[in-house]
Amino acid sequence: MLATLIACLTANGPVLAQRAWSLVPALQERFGLSEHQVRGALGALLVFSRERLAKPEFDDLSERIPNAERIMQDVKQSGIVTKPIDNVGEYESVLVRLGIAPSVAAQFAPAVVDLLGAAGYGHEQDILWGLLH
Repeated sequence: MLATLIACLTANGPVLAQRAWSLVPALQERFGLSEHQVRGALGALLVFSRERLAKPEFDDLSERIPNAERIMQDVKQSGIVTKPIDNVGEYESVLVRLGIAPSVAAQFAPAVVDLLGAAGYGHEQDILWGLLH
């Protein structure tokens, strides 16, 4: 599996990075959010995922979100995430503190799941879907 992953990343690296980069603008457009709000919501989702997933699953997921480590550091350093996020309700509360309406907060993670699938990342889509349900 590792060899396959390395081969895919080597052969298709720029294409994969290009598709992943469209995640932030797609979420901004879908929900009318600022880049700060989207990056904060993604960072919180990554922190939540890291705490709940096995390392190999988290690594697969985080590889599809450019600068995942930096985004997670940013949300912790800026005080967006100040403690472990134990469940989806706590994750959505973090989004509300970012100024995201509760109705949008409830739709954000499922939208990330949808966008991962639309970008051809079915495995990562399944990982995140399983985490949210």
